[in-house]
Amino acid sequence: GKKLVAILSEAASTGISLQADKRVGNQKRRVHITLELPWSADKAIQQLGRTHRANQTSGPSYKFLISDVGGEKRFAAAVAKRLALMGALTQGDRRATGQSNALGLGGFDFDNKFGTRALRKMLEEIWKCNKNCLTDAPEKLVLDALKTIDSRLSEALDQGLGTWKKYLAPYSDDTKSEQDHYKMMEDLLLHKCPQLAEQRVKAIGEGKSVVKYLEKLSDGTETKEAIKPKIDEEVKAAMEAGLNFNVLCFLWLFDVGVTEQSASGANNYFKKGKPIDVPKFLNRTLGMNLLRQKLIVEHFIKHLGKQVTLAKREGTYDLGIQTIGGHSVVIEKPRSFCFRGLEAKDERVLLYKVNLDRGMDAETAMQLYKEAEASSDNETNSSATNIGAGGFFGVGQVRVIKSGFYIDRRDVFKEVPRMFLIVNQGRTSNNCVVVRPNEGKKIWTKEFVWKTWLHGNACQLTRCTDINQAMVTWKKEFDLADRPSSERYQRYCYGRHTESCIFGGDIIPILNKILASSNLNGIGLANDMPLVMPDVVRVEPPGKTPEDDSANEVNESTVDEQAEDEDDSSEPPAVGHKVALKMLGGSVFRGAITECKDDPESFITTFTDGSVVEMSTDEVNKARQLFDTEWTKLVVDADVPKAVASSIEVHNSVNAQAQGATRRPILPAGEEKTTEEYEKIFEEEYDGDVPDVLVGLEFPKKELRLYSQSAHDHVFIPFWQFVLRKLAERLLEEGAHSSRELLNLENAERVKLQQG
Repeated sequence: GKKLVAILSEAASTGISLQADKRVGNQKRRVHITLELPWSADKAIQQLGRTHRANQTSGPSYKFLISDVGGEKRFAAAVAKRLALMGALTQGDRRATGQSNALGLGGFDFDNKFGTRALRKMLEEIWKCNKNCLTDAPEKLVLDALKTIDSRLSEALDQGLGTWKKYLAPYSDDTKSEQDHYKMMEDLLLHKCPQLAEQRVKAIGEGKSVVKYLEKLSDGTETKEAIKPKIDEEVKAAMEAGLNFNVLCFLWLFDVGVTEQSASGANNYFKKGKPIDVPKFLNRTLGMNLLRQKLIVEHFIKHLGKQVTLAKREGTYDLGIQTIGGHSVVIEKPRSFCFRGLEAKDERVLLYKVNLDRGMDAETAMQLYKEAEASSDNETNSSATNIGAGGFFGVGQVRVIKSGFYIDRRDVFKEVPRMFLIVNQGRTSNNCVVVRPNEGKKIWTKEFVWKTWLHGNACQLTRCTDINQAMVTWKKEFDLADRPSSERYQRYCYGRHTESCIFGGDIIPILNKILASSNLNGIGLANDMPLVMPDVVRVEPPGKTPEDDSANEVNESTVDEQAEDEDDSSEPPAVGHKVALKMLGGSVFRGAITECKDDPESFITTFTDGSVVEMSTDEVNKARQLFDTEWTKLVVDADVPKAVASSIEVHNSVNAQAQGATRRPILPAGEEKTTEEYEKIFEEEYDGDVPDVLVGLEFPKKELRLYSQSAHDHVFIPFWQFVLRKLAERLLEEGAHSSRELLNLENAERVKLQQG
């Protein structure tokens, strides 16, 4: 804590602690300046963590030196995405991207669903060479493109004025790269920009080719002052004929290997790959010169802003946590894994199984209908369905979507007509709530509802006038849907019961390893993807009953009565007051205040591991509160007698999940070396409670086909199990202690303490 400046290289990215630690002399707020972001988001987070650690008096101020070079934003985007995920997990709130926002990287969080939409929209306009463009083309860069166009057209015109279109095609003896270039130019001039091609052919015929002008300037035939107005005139004429920024991007992307075919993933007829995504797009821009990088990335950011603005207007802007809820939600007792060994032997990654009934019963649907009827703002919708906002139904036309029950009476539904409840959310929203007995609530735009269900070619719903009969039909379909979502009760209609597996518990410390374990490259799948990112989800069961609340009140009062025997933490600290200290790895040591100092006011505390720590008043008060918290866990959660829990000789590590004092591995002794289910090597029995609300990670609901050595055949496993297994396999390769090894070490330590 003596030095004021530390310079870190990549070698110091791990291990070193440089935070404003309470135990060092220099407790000034750290200013962490990053001159260059690493290529890897994981390494960046490791570096940022050097100055942002536990036991600090204040968090650091981060400063990032990021130029306006477009490609550099790729690295900032990768770090921002990872920090946004961590922020959502730690804050447990919707739109929780606070981690990246706090660091000043929130504006670089491109790699999300809105970034993907923006990229698709931008590329669609580029491939069509759309005349409407968000970015104006700089004239200098237009001139560069015009030289390329005039040069190719001049070559074709040399073969004959009337046959120039024919000679835009490549020759059979051209090289592969030449053929690709000529095909691109043929497509651009004949199909994307025919008006521009005709204008340039005419200009070249009149001797106004910019290539010829530049040749005259080069050989000294004409002066710069004489040539510049002529070139400016041709640039202006070409821009009026359609040479805009979209055309420039069309040419630039071709130069770095991005074409309409490759961007869609259709590289050849037999195998369709993955369409270009935001990270790959930003990566490809690195092949452009600095000015092009800057302009095309800024163009993408404009499209992103447009998508975000549209989503906010429609009420669908949400980058954070997806809420899982429904008719009933049951969170089962989780599986528990200790993945970090001696480094953090009391931390657990928990895998929750969530059973969801996503449907909506008739009573709840009727209540929602009555609430909609009571609203006075659901009769008309001019903002979302006229040409100014939606642009789908003709100038000045207004389409009314009335809230109510609707029925689909088509003959294909043999068991029961399909029922819908459609709720128009009023003039201020562009959305409708659409409810189905088997699927619950979903949000759709009014344009989609109108075109798909109310005035679609295949389906036109009829509004129910008999509400009682609608309730009877709704209940019948709700009962028919009482089956798994994989089963169909009639055409297009599936059951309402689904199952999810959510990663929870202490997942932040190994988040990077969890994400790395979702990498599908190299496992032999037909459509390998570099990385499958999970969603951050919030599981919210239906509200508690009054009985649940009263039960909680009883428990709290019981704790209060038991706590009367303990030190009153509101009193000033004094010798003999009990304290607790959480050490690295999660272990909690208990102790007591053994000495008080007056100048400055501080306290000497002694703990059961023999350590002596000097604490300030604030620190000692927090230590007393931690003792009370641990005491409550022992008495209430672990059923430890009060006298034992009060003793400072107790060394316990009960964590937030209330694990028992003795770990109990799932696998019997001796089976660790024979199992293929590597995750079970780290699995233990779980003794804690099931939370009322759960925030965690959910991977896509898909299955992978992998070969099993024991079955001597290929088997299908859910993706969450694949991630869990790959994570365990990786940790075993790194030498992490198994649950059985940790148990043996703890037993040996316990025996040693008893003998001592």
